[in-house]
Amino acid sequence: MNHSTKFLALVLLAGLSLTGCLRDKCDMSFTHARYTPVYMSQEAFERAVEVQTPQAIQNPGKIYVKDNYLFVNEIGKGLHILDYKNPANPQAVSFINVPGNYDIAVNCGKLYLDSSKDLLVFDLNDVSNPSLINRVKNALPHITQYRGYVADASKGVVVDWKREVVTEAYNCETGIPSLWQANEVDPTEVQNGGNNTRSINPATPGIAGSMSRFALADDHLYVVSPNQLRVFDANNCEAPALVSEQDLFSGGEAEMVTTGPGLVLVGGTSGVDVFDTQDPSNPSFLSRYEHVTACDPVILDGQYAYLTLRNGRGERCGQNFTNQLDVIDFSNPRMPSTLTTFPMTNPHGLGKDGNLLFIADGNAGLRIFDAENPLRIGGNEIAHFSGMQGYDVIPANGTLILVGEDGIGLYDYTDAKNIKPLSSILVE
Repeated sequence: MNHSTKFLALVLLAGLSLTGCLRDKCDMSFTHARYTPVYMSQEAFERAVEVQTPQAIQNPGKIYVKDNYLFVNEIGKGLHILDYKNPANPQAVSFINVPGNYDIAVNCGKLYLDSSKDLLVFDLNDVSNPSLINRVKNALPHITQYRGYVADASKGVVVDWKREVVTEAYNCETGIPSLWQANEVDPTEVQNGGNNTRSINPATPGIAGSMSRFALADDHLYVVSPNQLRVFDANNCEAPALVSEQDLFSGGEAEMVTTGPGLVLVGGTSGVDVFDTQDPSNPSFLSRYEHVTACDPVILDGQYAYLTLRNGRGERCGQNFTNQLDVIDFSNPRMPSTLTTFPMTNPHGLGKDGNLLFIADGNAGLRIFDAENPLRIGGNEIAHFSGMQGYDVIPANGTLILVGEDGIGLYDYTDAKNIKPLSSILVE
């Protein structure tokens, strides 16, 4: 090999080496959500609970209805109480500041709220000024892990998880971290980033939305955490006592709980667990209705269950883009089976009153179907209101309440042929 050939070979080798080095140092970016735990000291955590004057609704979560009162969770912060006796003009009554609050239930005139790991009991004799009468400490799991992120419990009580959308570089050789992939979001998110005394009828529990993690039946409170069903005996309304707990879902996480005659249904990201409540203190597992990985609120009405499935980028329960309504035969709860499926946009919570089925269909808003024939629901849409993003619904005595990211809407459905909006409360 002559000197010229040797020199050319060396140049080519250097070029290949340089190309390899550049490839090894290749960086790409990925947009994902990062969650940071928010801590409070035990003393500050307990001291923060107080009844305040009405506050603006900023980040609405779960909803609950009892005796013309609407209870709206301010995610992680507390509870708004509104009087909607006149649904065309609902009035704010009070706000209860409760750190780490996400769920609501009312039983025999007592209000139950979760506060991180504690269960709080308020007397509702005066709705404008509920009084805290019991704190059941450590009644609930202390959620120190969220969407793959882990908190340090030694730093205090975790009351919230702060979400931040970030775009970060990753090395081509090592790939995208799995934690980032599990929390992928659309990159465009970075750019857009009363004085009168009122009382509650204690005779019956109220109505929860289909996304609730609390359910009341037979003087028992059923509570789901991501992987567990906890049962509280609530015969003593002021002091619910934990009587049993069961593990849920070997794969996936529980999202919500609802009850039917003799049954408890727990919806999760991989299916629905069905329990018999012949012994309400210790429900026995009957069956599991499995589905694709997706979020799945479910309601039970007679022999039928109605279940919405959704997922997609940014959802913790999957990215397969399944958006549908399933109608399930529950005549034999030991062997529930799918009867039919209808496509949806991005369905979340749902509710039913008589033959009307209401679905909070994400960005598509509120959709209302005639469900007299459950097998033909998809072709029997009777009303569609697209003005508000839909998260959950509660139909009660002719008034439908829709909650979403942009606020709360109330609708009159007393005439199924002329369903109409009544009022709205927008977030501030």
